[in-house]
Amino acid sequence: MATANFQARLDRINKAHRGFAPARDKLPIRSLRSQPIPRSVKTAGRKRFALFDHSLAMAMGSMLGCLAAVLLTGLTSENSPWGPGTEWNELVFLPALGGLALAPVLMLASLFLASRKPGLALFSLSYLTGLVVAFSL
Repeated sequence: MATANFQARLDRINKAHRGFAPARDKLPIRSLRSQPIPRSVKTAGRKRFALFDHSLAMAMGSMLGCLAAVLLTGLTSENSPWGPGTEWNELVFLPALGGLALAPVLMLASLFLASRKPGLALFSLSYLTGLVVAFSL
């Protein structure tokens, strides 16, 4: 008897809510949520290359690498304001060497974190590239 009353109550609730709920002819909500959203929907109709997602990290890496190389080159040049024998030499010496030592540390860190943080890998590669290119000029 208790199950009959319970089933009757469920039927009444379903009949009452049938007029309010929209008709669902398509797949249930659970199956829609389990499907990944395509990349074209995320970017709202325009296509982007994955490299452009990290272009700021690459630009900052190359600029900071070039800056570190210019500081290091100026430490040995006689005509630079922070060259040997000037008072700026003592201020620039340790940060410039720190910038040089940062390149292999960044490369090693990006080896371990590249799958989770691809921007760091591109930043460290750009930093090293900017350092080497500025040294070669």
